[in-house]
Amino acid sequence: MFSDWLQRNRLLLVLLLATSLVLPLAVHRLVGLAADDAFIHRRIALNYVQTGHAYFNPGQRVMVTSSPLWTILLTVGTVILRGSDPAPWLETLFMLASSTAAFLLLAEGVESECKFTSLFPAVAFLYTFIGNFPSAIDQMETPCAIAFLLAGTLGVARRKSWGVPLLVVACFVRLECCLLLLLAVVWTSARRQWTKSSLIASAVIGLSAVAWLLSQFHTVIPNSALAKGHAYAIPYRLVAHSFFLSNAAAGLCLVLASLWWFYGRNRSRGLSPSASLLAGFGVLLGLAYISHRVFVFDWYLPLVLVSLSIGILCGTSRQGLWKQAIGIAFAGALLAPFVATDGPELRSAVEGSPAPIAAYGPEARVHEYQRIGTALYRVCPTANLMSSEIGALGWTFHGPILDGLGLASPEAVRYHPIPVPGGVANPNFFGITSGIPGGYVQDFHPDLIVSYDIFAQPAMPVAASLHYATFSFPLFVREDRPYAVSLWGAAHMLVFVSPTSPCSPTAVHDSVSMALEQ
Repeated sequence: MFSDWLQRNRLLLVLLLATSLVLPLAVHRLVGLAADDAFIHRRIALNYVQTGHAYFNPGQRVMVTSSPLWTILLTVGTVILRGSDPAPWLETLFMLASSTAAFLLLAEGVESECKFTSLFPAVAFLYTFIGNFPSAIDQMETPCAIAFLLAGTLGVARRKSWGVPLLVVACFVRLECCLLLLLAVVWTSARRQWTKSSLIASAVIGLSAVAWLLSQFHTVIPNSALAKGHAYAIPYRLVAHSFFLSNAAAGLCLVLASLWWFYGRNRSRGLSPSASLLAGFGVLLGLAYISHRVFVFDWYLPLVLVSLSIGILCGTSRQGLWKQAIGIAFAGALLAPFVATDGPELRSAVEGSPAPIAAYGPEARVHEYQRIGTALYRVCPTANLMSSEIGALGWTFHGPILDGLGLASPEAVRYHPIPVPGGVANPNFFGITSGIPGGYVQDFHPDLIVSYDIFAQPAMPVAASLHYATFSFPLFVREDRPYAVSLWGAAHMLVFVSPTSPCSPTAVHDSVSMALEQ
């Protein structure tokens, strides 16, 4: 039986072997490109190991994590690896798992079809790999979510009892997966495909996860989601533009979508569950992001675009070369934003230098936050610190963090949104009205404030009125400056020291300067 499976899936084994040789090397060589948000998860996981509570600030019962299962996986990995970063290993595992699930979704019935059709599973494998790669380099939870949602969809399509339970698991990796779970529940109920074991497993997983959340946080709604809803005000046009590289790319996708719908779509086999669930989920989630004006981070995109891409492949007609080519072209065109990122990142992994990455500023800012956090904690370990970006800074500064955006500090949410002069008409406005509110500084008087000038502007007049010592530092650490040209219009990194803090302004200035120039 196993030998028969190996015979049928030789191509899958070849793909897994090839990617298993390349992926771990790339992920580990590019650990310096981790997103700032990745360090939020890592700090929560470390606190969970040390205190038994998955809090960002020890002693503060706030649900900062938006991915409870990812937090638990990082916690387990931290224990197993004795403090080393488990994220690269987890990313490798879930990249391979999600690509394998996509392969198996497209492998149904290809033995009896033409040779070109037999390549569809390989295309699905590669497309999933391409779509997940940037999120894996960011060390975010998206590849894990994609693995569970594709595996769950595979189970539903094959009428297996483990399909819906895996989708329940996916919901605790990314809350957006609840939409796919709802579609799957409706589908399964309409076709009377429920089994007793599926119902029991789904209920046990869901109730266990909810019980854990309630025991930890007394809520199941992440505070981070509530805070982002107040701090971000994204125009509909900018949200929609997040899914395409350019207007030309959007136009090409529209043309290919029309061709696929009227010519390349499979009409002979009836409604495919995998195609309907994945494509429906991708479309509805994209519309939900737009309608709610969500700030679409890079690691949100695969939930929409990879789901759509694999759903389109599943729904493409296998009768005729041109129909199949249109399906592959349409599914691939949707992944153009990832291709634009994957190439430079792979070149960077090969060369061992960030030079191929044109927009290196966001990654370089993470390194600067890390250095500053270490420097400040060295000279002022008893202080509290306020910032609007808390990931890398909070990873190296181990004291209490006051989050100006409100993700880790619910009390900050009431100060948002911060008005942007000129609003959408302001040429510097790109959808974010976040930063450090002046009222938050006035009321809570933090010992230290760290922020780029673009995020600190609302707080600067208040800091001046409270006689904070203000120090300006260059953008980025010294070794990153040849590669990082700009950062969203920022000119300086600012550090403010309260006159009533336990910190010596001179010691703060000297420590930060040394850290950035070493």
